[in-house]
Amino acid sequence: SDRDAVMKAAKKLQKAAAKAGQEQTREAALQILLAAEEPAKVSKMVIAAMKDPSKNYRNAALSYASGFADKELYIELMKMVPKAKPELKIDILNWIGREAKKPVKHDIIQNLEIRFDLPAKQILLEQLGDVNFDVKQAATWTLVKIGDKSYIPSLAELLKSDDKQVVLLGQDALAAFPGDIDGAVAKAVSSAANAGKIAGLELLAMRKATANINTVLDQIQIGSPEVKAAAYVALKDVVGERDITNMCGMLETADALAVPPMQRAVISALSSLPVADRVETVKRRMLQAGNNDYLYYLVLSSTGQPDALATIVKGFRSSTGAKRDAAFEALLNWKGIEVADELYMICKESPSSNYFDPALTTYVKLVSNPAFTGENRLLSLRKAMEIAKTDAQKIAILQQIENTGTFLGMLYAGEFLDQKPVQQAAANAVMNIALGNKEYMGANVRALLNKVMEVLDNPDAGYQKEAIKKHLAEMPQGEGFVSLFNGKDLTGWKGLVQNPIARAKMKPGQLAKEQAKADEVMRKGWSVEDGMLIFNGKGDNLCTEKQYGDFEMYVDWMLDPAGPEADAGIYLRGTPQVQIWDTSRVNVGAQVGSGGLYNNQVNESKPTKVADNKLGEWNSFYIKMVGDRVTVVLNGEKVVDDVILENYWDRKLPIFPVEQIELQAHGSKVYYRNIYVKELERKEPFKLSAEEEKEGFKVLFDGTNMHEWTGNTVDYTLEDGCISMIPSKSYGGNLYTKDEYGNFVYRFEFQLTPGANNGVGIRTPMEGDAAYVGMEIQILDCEHPIYKDITPLQHHGSVYGIIPAKAEHHSAFKPAGEWNYEEIVANGDNIKVTVNGVVIMEGNIREATKNGTADHKEHPGLFNKKGHIGFLGHGSPVKFRNIRIKELK
Repeated sequence: SDRDAVMKAAKKLQKAAAKAGQEQTREAALQILLAAEEPAKVSKMVIAAMKDPSKNYRNAALSYASGFADKELYIELMKMVPKAKPELKIDILNWIGREAKKPVKHDIIQNLEIRFDLPAKQILLEQLGDVNFDVKQAATWTLVKIGDKSYIPSLAELLKSDDKQVVLLGQDALAAFPGDIDGAVAKAVSSAANAGKIAGLELLAMRKATANINTVLDQIQIGSPEVKAAAYVALKDVVGERDITNMCGMLETADALAVPPMQRAVISALSSLPVADRVETVKRRMLQAGNNDYLYYLVLSSTGQPDALATIVKGFRSSTGAKRDAAFEALLNWKGIEVADELYMICKESPSSNYFDPALTTYVKLVSNPAFTGENRLLSLRKAMEIAKTDAQKIAILQQIENTGTFLGMLYAGEFLDQKPVQQAAANAVMNIALGNKEYMGANVRALLNKVMEVLDNPDAGYQKEAIKKHLAEMPQGEGFVSLFNGKDLTGWKGLVQNPIARAKMKPGQLAKEQAKADEVMRKGWSVEDGMLIFNGKGDNLCTEKQYGDFEMYVDWMLDPAGPEADAGIYLRGTPQVQIWDTSRVNVGAQVGSGGLYNNQVNESKPTKVADNKLGEWNSFYIKMVGDRVTVVLNGEKVVDDVILENYWDRKLPIFPVEQIELQAHGSKVYYRNIYVKELERKEPFKLSAEEEKEGFKVLFDGTNMHEWTGNTVDYTLEDGCISMIPSKSYGGNLYTKDEYGNFVYRFEFQLTPGANNGVGIRTPMEGDAAYVGMEIQILDCEHPIYKDITPLQHHGSVYGIIPAKAEHHSAFKPAGEWNYEEIVANGDNIKVTVNGVVIMEGNIREATKNGTADHKEHPGLFNKKGHIGFLGHGSPVKFRNIRIKELK
């Protein structure tokens, strides 16, 4: 409030600080003085501060001035520039540049007119010629920040300097300038020294200056070798469609060093054409080029078109020398996976040529693309390993196998743990796949990790071994995946004796006799060669000696392209089949792809997508079978998701609970490898008590299959021995008994999740709302707060909308997450519901509706004599088990 006192104190402080050499205090005192001074005098104080020898002091004044600077201050500061020392010039120029970046100040600075002998623009431009480089640099960037297009020619003049540092300054400034620099740069190139020419050519390329292509072409003709090289590089960025013919002519006459940039220029000139037109244009030009046609192979490779690739491959196959080398380079530069097969064939056909290493390296890079599934990457990398010659190649392949993260990749990498040169790469692959996938467990995984700990040899081995030990300690116990094929012989396999139903009827002696005959046939059709299990196309199915219930399975397979009618399959529990076939056989519907449950009639038989690799290539199945449910993953793509497999041999029966696995023989040659099975813990099937059996109950669901049920078998799935409602699948619809029932005793157990809502439909058709077209016995977590406002007609056990549950029903239920036992008796018009031994609803539907329904709604199916029993989904996870029924007369 007392300005004079403040200023007096600040001046005293400033003087003392100067005497003591305390620069920061002196600068702070200046800020106080500027803040306390009358506004009209502040500018004079800032100008006066510019005479101070301290850079920090000057910039402290300028920093304060940023808050209020007006046109007059800019003018006064600019007047100082021409005669100022370099240090002051730099301070003022840099400050002007910073101010110019502020939108509010930009227009003021850009339009300054200084009322004395030099206008402001001229003052700034003259600083470009200052002998001090730092001044020149400050002036340059200030002009860029102001952005007036009239500055461009002056900035372009910097390219003409003999000082390379100045040339680079001009190049950077012009590159950053927001205006059209092309004309000024092109003009400067013609008279600049070599450094300036090169900088200018790079600028024209950066700005895609197609209108200035002649400047670039001129330098190709008259420039020094260095300038000419820069012009060739720039050419690709300044050409357009109109230049195609000229670029092709230059390519065909170019010397060896100019060929690569000219090819890039041709590619760029063609880029504005439709892709198909590019290929045709190049092919026509190749015809005209005669012996120089090979110069266009690299151009063709940029199109990515199949006919372009075919032309390049043909060139490689039919040429020698430089032409063949050019075609090979084009193959290496091809961007798509479709070239991988050709590169692989080059490796196989020319293992001792100079082409082998780059072809294999490029092949590995292409097939390792993370866009492909881990399974397909592994299949391709195994092919690469089969032909790899050097340890370096094998290590590179193992590193990519590690990235697949697959179970079979881990096992395959484990095969190299005893090969010293590649041992560490194999150990890393096994370790990182195993530790990254906690679900990979079992004896073979434990053995591999223990082996890895033996061989690890790197600076981090100690930490890695501790991580492995921890992983092993946490790994679930169990045998895990077991190999069904030892790669050497047919141990563990047998021939096929008829079908499961027929075999079950045979006496032991007859079965043994038939098995001996089947084994003889098996040995004629099936053999082992190079670690592969091969069917020659003659004979019958190959069967596991062991029988399996619930399991997971891996199996690699390959159909022989020689045919005839390549076809095979995997029988699960002796039942056909997970389909394998040649997708080109559209006459039999094979275009849908492999992996489907081919013989299903009611449930889905087709795969959800085509995931097959081309005929003659390896494919990989992961198959999971739990109860009657099958999931199939083909080459990393799920093609069957929890679909019921039907009993082909007798469709009135559910799938067999335990049976053999079979590899189908279908008259064509097939190869198999990597056959692993992990048996899953299987719930014991539910069985009736002796009393229930005597009373005439029958089982509707025993935990192993859903054969008695129809309708929504997607959301209602088999899980852990239960029928589990999983609404996240959003398939919709209810689950119904296949048969209809009238009077009955229906018993089951149920488990609710918090707030769950479901229901039991009885005497209902499969269409319409069961609560009205039949009747619904409510299933509800009615103790949950979200149901506090419901009526007794909606409580668990009520005949929905007709007869309410009893008030005392609350005590009958166990908490959500625990199992409850329920019995529903429907006998004529009398309905009774008992939960955990407590009768929670009992009544007569006819009596209850003699004066109309309680909910005042129409229930046209209430008095149906019979109908289906159904579980009615309402979007909540619920589980049911141990379901049985006794029909009443």
